[in-house]
Amino acid sequence: MSIMISIIVPVFNEAQIIKQTLDNLPFSDDIEVIVVDGGSNDNTVKIASSYPVKIIKSDKKRSLQMNIGAKEANGKILLFLHADCVLENGTISEINKKISSGAIGGCLTHKINSIKTIYRFIEKSGDIRARLFKVFYGDQAIFIEKKTFDELNGFNDVELFEDVLFSKKMNKKRDLTVLNKKVFSSARRWEKQGIIKTTIINWILSIGFIIGINPIKLKKLYLNIR
Repeated sequence: MSIMISIIVPVFNEAQIIKQTLDNLPFSDDIEVIVVDGGSNDNTVKIASSYPVKIIKSDKKRSLQMNIGAKEANGKILLFLHADCVLENGTISEINKKISSGAIGGCLTHKINSIKTIYRFIEKSGDIRARLFKVFYGDQAIFIEKKTFDELNGFNDVELFEDVLFSKKMNKKRDLTVLNKKVFSSARRWEKQGIIKTTIINWILSIGFIIGINPIKLKKLYLNIR
């Protein structure tokens, strides 16, 4: 049977959460899972190795890791999943239906794993951005036909906002969709830094990116929390 979809998971020191992510993936003969490790020095690779996944070594940079995973993928569809995200049941079949009906790619509806009301506003703003402007963030689980991904030359080799830049390239092809199926992400970064502080940092990063500040400088504001 040909592989319908390749799920690409870039990781770096994700031992605390990678098991939850992999436990919730629908492993089957027509689904390929590729874990691209950016040089973890914890038990991430050991944990991932206990699952039926392909593990690839890479330098640590999310854009690079996802491009390497895509290059090694055998699926007709690529799904890029952050290490702290969990897919809603039935997501894979829904993605396949949308691609089969003419869409070239898109993302899922983002949910944050917390009962706090403030997260509902964060989710809603992201959903509006994705549906109205077709600008997708990585924690919304971007998916795309592999042939189209190759035509677009993958993710830009940047430190930050590779997801935004790639969704803009996807927009040139049109026929994008935002599925009602959900991807549930951890609230760990908001909880560790503080919700207001994290939101302000995100705004600063976004504005800095829009006005053309070097992503390497912007990354100094971005705390890569595990």
